[in-house]
Amino acid sequence: MHDDSAGAAPVQKSSIFPDIVVGLGARENATRDEVLALLDGALASIGADRDQVAALATIHRKRHHPAMIAASAILGVSLLALPESALSADAPNPSALVGQHIGLPSVAEAVALVFGPLLLDKQRSANATCALSRCPPAYAVTSSSALSAASTLSTSSAGA
Repeated sequence: MHDDSAGAAPVQKSSIFPDIVVGLGARENATRDEVLALLDGALASIGADRDQVAALATIHRKRHHPAMIAASAILGVSLLALPESALSADAPNPSALVGQHIGLPSVAEAVALVFGPLLLDKQRSANATCALSRCPPAYAVTSSSALSAASTLSTSSAGA
């Protein structure tokens, strides 16, 4: 795990479509501002910015975390919730503490790895973790369209 990322190579924008997925983990008392500051620091350390974020992602049981929901709203991206069964136990920086609390060796890295190779290993603040991955551009386009459609349908008042 890296608490700083000295020497990280800048990430070049690979397309006009956002393609970075942010894997997130958070304790109950994590705040929106803490999550956003951690995310901004992680992105800056690889030479990226918020415009390159395609989605935030976490484990299913954290899908209602207020800080994650607020961060996704501010960024204008979806918060994807993955079932624990979809995650690999082969994350590079497992945590015994996370393993004790939720039965998984990793959250942020394991979630990010579902979408593509890690751009940045797990970073942490007092109450949150994040890791960055790049999803293939074709997936990013497909996901964005599908998520936008799903979001529109779920908030539509058609037929009301």
